[in-house]
Amino acid sequence: MDSLFHFVFPIIAALAARINIKHPIRTIFISAFLTLLIDLDHFFGLERATFHNIFITVLIPLVLLLISFQLKLNRYFKGFFFLLLIFLSSHLFLDLFSFPAFGNYIGITEGEGVALFYPVINTHYSINFNVKIPLKTIFLPYMIEGYVISSLGFGILVYSILILVPCLFLDKIIQIAERKHEKFIKASREFFNNLLRD
Repeated sequence: MDSLFHFVFPIIAALAARINIKHPIRTIFISAFLTLLIDLDHFFGLERATFHNIFITVLIPLVLLLISFQLKLNRYFKGFFFLLLIFLSSHLFLDLFSFPAFGNYIGITEGEGVALFYPVINTHYSINFNVKIPLKTIFLPYMIEGYVISSLGFGILVYSILILVPCLFLDKIIQIAERKHEKFIKASREFFNNLLRD
C-alpha cells in the first residue's frame, strides 16, 4: 500500500472516532507522520524488512505505551503512544494484504510480502483472501471470472476496523487505568471484559 494512504486513512479514522475532542489534533498528525517513517526503507534502497517488522511496528510503541503507564505520564503521552501503536501495527498488517498472488484461494503464503520477524527470521509472508466467482449470462455465452473479494479489499476492511475500533475506546481504556491506577494490559483486559458483558 502506498505511503499517502498510510498517512491519510489513520487521520480520517482518528477524526471519525473523535479523538481530537479529548486529545490535541497534533497527536493524530504526529502519529500518522511517524507511521510514514517505516516506509523510509523504500526511499533509501534498504531491505523492505528493515522497518516493516513487528519489532519496529509493534514492540517499540508497545514498550513506550507500557512505560507511559508505569511512569504515570499524563493523558497526552498515553494517548499518543496508544495511537502510535494502533497506526504502526495496522500499517504492517495492511501491507500483509498488499502483495497477494492472484488466484482463488484464502491463506497465508511465504515468499513475498512482509518479513514479520526480521532480522530474526527473513521469511516474507502475505495473506491472500481472493474470492472469485464464475459468471455466465445470456449476453456472455462464455464463462468469465471476477473477484467478489480481493486480498487488498479485505485487507482495507480489516485495517479500518483495526484502526477505528481501538480509537473509539482509547479514552475509556486510559480512564480505567488512571482511575484504578492499573497497568495498561490489566485496564485493557477489564475494559474488554466489561464490553463483552454489556
